[in-house]
Order: sequence, then structure tokens, then C-alpha cells
Amino acid sequence: MNSKMKIGCVIAYRKGHTNYGTSLVGYALIKKLQMMGYEVEVINYVKRLSFLEKVEWMVNAWRCGMGRDILGRVKGAEDLKRNAGYAANIKVRTEAVEAYKERKFIPLFKDYVGYDALHEGSKNYDAVVVGSDQVWTPLSLPTKFFNLLFVDDAVRKVAYASSFGVSSIPGFQHKATGAFLDRFHAIGVREQSGKKIVDTLSHQTATVVADPTLLLDAIEWSEEIKDSKINMNEPYIFCYFLGTNMEAREAANELKAKTGLKIVTLRHMDEYVPEDESFGDYAPYDVDPNGFLAYIKNAEYVLTDSFHCSAFSIQFKRKFMTFYRFKSTSKTSRNSRIDSLLTAFGLQSRLYQGDVLEIRDGIDYTHVHKLLKDYRDKSIDFLSESLK
Repeated sequence: MNSKMKIGCVIAYRKGHTNYGTSLVGYALIKKLQMMGYEVEVINYVKRLSFLEKVEWMVNAWRCGMGRDILGRVKGAEDLKRNAGYAANIKVRTEAVEAYKERKFIPLFKDYVGYDALHEGSKNYDAVVVGSDQVWTPLSLPTKFFNLLFVDDAVRKVAYASSFGVSSIPGFQHKATGAFLDRFHAIGVREQSGKKIVDTLSHQTATVVADPTLLLDAIEWSEEIKDSKINMNEPYIFCYFLGTNMEAREAANELKAKTGLKIVTLRHMDEYVPEDESFGDYAPYDVDPNGFLAYIKNAEYVLTDSFHCSAFSIQFKRKFMTFYRFKSTSKTSRNSRIDSLLTAFGLQSRLYQGDVLEIRDGIDYTHVHKLLKDYRDKSIDFLSESLK
């Protein structure tokens, strides 16, 4: 540990973005670095892109097969315009999440306006750490931000639990991806598929490490959320679905029918899903990331297609079941992170295989948490060694 060492932290942050996992990942990495004795500053890139750079980004997105991501953003804006009730609810959620960020992130922000200022600013740090989530998707390559291409050659560059979000990189990006990976001093990735990409496309050898949210234990997270209130005074099923898999909703209703428990759900997290307007018994919107954790911790059962909801279900020893969010044939499938998580703790049986009632089967959490502690300790050791 070195209290004088100044770390520039690059996290997935976008104003107005309400994904709970993204916020909690960023906070957990910052918190752990601070607990290790480092001075931490969050590098906030205020882009000033030229028209040509914007076109380059669009072309790259289409070549990556991620045109759907762009269309999804356009559709999201249109849905908000067409549905006043939906827009009002999303505004409530956005305000709750932004208030959380104002408390947890913004005081640590250092803004750099434009790429030149960003590059010069990188010299202010002893090391720059890019932290987790899907920061290395093929979509992000041209921005030169999450891949730390902006960081001066003399500054130490570390990736902690970074994810490509996909199982393979498009062929036309192989050379550029290998080039930015080779600039790193240490690379920790979140999934085995990410390690394969690094080991194949670069001269580096990646280490699979725990998602930052797993660097804090259940006691530490419980302390974080001790003041969070949830409006349920009876057992419930918590459903957190980011995708549109209707089979997951049907399974949830089946579990409700068999158990008699009500469903608490957080609707329209990534996009407007019309069918969800009639799904669930209670659907709060005034929920910040800590409230999200409280709903998981206090649930009788958890059903989700989310990596982070699955990870926190494990932390809080819940009976849970995870559904694939993407079709396995999809070029942009991000199911690999679910597979990596469940495999790491011997919980492959928690992946939905057609019988939702298997969620009632017991989980040997004594064994699982022993594996989790070992995984956490090794990951912290990796982070510490990488910053020396």
C-alpha cells in the first residue's frame, strides 16, 4: 500500500444512465482502492468530437454488427416521447440514480475537456486503472478512452476486471485491439472469454479476476445499504430483467402461482418492454443502486438475466435463478459473463433449464462463500501487485 500514490480511475459512467450494476461496479472499485490506501481521482472525459470522428464511430458500430445498439438508443428516445407515463417513471428512477452518483462519484471527478487535455491530464497520475464492466466492447475502440490510448507512455496502465462484452472481436479490429492491449502493464479481465481474447490478440497474458462488486464482502455491502428502505413487509419474489425474454416472465409467474408470493420487479431497465406494464405486483421506480441491493438482500427468491443481480444474489446468499438475456446465436451475445460467474462458484445449476421450481433447491453457501473469499483475496492481490 502507498498512501501517496495517485490513481486515475476510468469507470463506465454516463449521465442519465440508470443501470445499477454499472454504478455499483464503479463505486466498488473506487472504494477498494481507497481502502488499500491510494488517493483516487475519477477521470471524466468531456468529449469534443469532430464531425469526422462521429462518423468514424458510426461506421465502426455498423461494421461490428452493433447497429442494433444504435437503433436501440433511437428507439428509446422515441418511446419516451410517445409514452408520457413511462417517461415520468423513468425520470423518477433517473433522479434517484443521479443522486447516488452525486454522493459517490462526482466529488472525485476530474474533468478533462477534449482529447488533448485528457492526454496531458494523464501525466498527473502514478497509474491509471480502467475498471470493469463492458468497457472494451468493439463499439468503444475509436474513442481511445476505455482502452487507455490517451494515457502517456510513461504512466502505468492497469486493467481490472475489464470486459469485452462479447466472446470474439471482429476481424478488422484484431490489430488495433492487440496494439492497445500491449500498452498495459497488467491486465485483469472478468471472463474466461476475455482472457482468450487478450492471450490470442496480444503479447500479454491476462488474469481472470473478480468483478469489483465482489471485492467488498456481504458485511461491507450490508453496511452500505443499511439506511435503504424497501416497501415490502412480506416475503416476495424479486425479478430484475434487462432483456425481453418472455420465458423468464412466464417462469416468474409460475413460481408466483406455486408459492403464493408477490412479485417485485423493476420495469424497463434497458428499454421499454410493453408486456412488463402488466408484469409484477409491485414495480417501484424511486430506487437507487443501494435500494436495488436491498431488494435483492431481502427477497425470498431472485429471478434475473443480469450478471450483477446474480452476483449480489450470491453475496447475500439468496435462492436465485439466472436466465440468458441473449440468444446464444447472437453475434453480440454477452452470456459468457453469466457462464463465468456461475462456473467460478459451482453454481451452473442456477442457470434456468426449463424448471423454475428448481430455485427452491438449497445452495451450499458455506462452500460457495469459501470459494468467493479465495477468489476475492487473489483478486485483491492481483490489483495490489499490478500497482506496485
